[in-house]
Amino acid sequence: MQRDRHPIINIPSFSNAASLASLLSLSEENLFELAENITDFYKPGKVLKKKNGEPRFTHDAKSSLKQVHERIKNRILKKVDYPYYMLGGISDPMNPRSCMAHAAIHSGKKILILEDIANFYPSTSQDIIKNIWKYLFNFSDNISNILTTLTTYNGELPQGWKTSGYLANLALWEYEPELVETLEEKGFFYSRFIDDITVSSKFHIASEDKEFIISSVYGMLFKAGYSPKRTKHEIVSRESPMTVTSLNVNTKIPTIPSKLRNNIRAMVFHLEKKFSTKGNTVPYYKEWISVYGKVNRVKSFHAVEGANLQNRMKVVKPPKILFQKKG
Repeated sequence: MQRDRHPIINIPSFSNAASLASLLSLSEENLFELAENITDFYKPGKVLKKKNGEPRFTHDAKSSLKQVHERIKNRILKKVDYPYYMLGGISDPMNPRSCMAHAAIHSGKKILILEDIANFYPSTSQDIIKNIWKYLFNFSDNISNILTTLTTYNGELPQGWKTSGYLANLALWEYEPELVETLEEKGFFYSRFIDDITVSSKFHIASEDKEFIISSVYGMLFKAGYSPKRTKHEIVSRESPMTVTSLNVNTKIPTIPSKLRNNIRAMVFHLEKKFSTKGNTVPYYKEWISVYGKVNRVKSFHAVEGANLQNRMKVVKPPKILFQKKG
């Protein structure tokens, strides 16, 4: 039986503010105060680095708004059954979503077509978010306006807010199921990791099939109010290295590319060299934590190699007092 390609909403619709306030454990007065003064509860998030070195600005919220975001996430957005092809930004213990799951769909295939949505979060406008609340969740116009105000900032979806990953997955809800059905009926495989779209085939395909896939994906994006990031467009065949969300998919099981694993081994070696003189310092502690996270990732894909690196890391682990201070 075909898995459902459409998001399934498992929460009743409602139309009055009292119901929403009750659901979010707020008084109506507090709900309206928060919505009417949303800018007062905003704060900037961390500045991250893109792969090309450019800054990626994220968003944060003060505790009162962040608490409400947590409730919207848990009491509304997590009540949705998300389609199997949405694989990033969703907590789903029954069907874990991850870059590994995204890559696994396309592992061992003969050809990959990789697309990226340009400026995805900034391009996810208030109108797109209101459309989700009003027409997917079937909330009243008033409730949809309040929820849109609570989950957007300066007219866009803020990357970093607790609700944003879930809403990012739903942003294409009107058009994506039809696209997926069309591609699957032709024998292709589709998945999306937030703004990374991948289509693959078990067989080598003709140029017209490639053009059909690309035009179909672009058509969906344009209809939904987005644009493809054409500099990220790739068509890769099995004869070349094939990667999906930085994982190698030339084989039947996703793996971390050897170049990246070599880099992580070099990081471990660097820590070993520094340990005797700097092992009890805070900078060393921070570096050790960062590298240990990378080693854990290696272990999740390469058990023996990762376990060996973990053992080496334990030998040069910083003293407990540094962990206690950070805790």
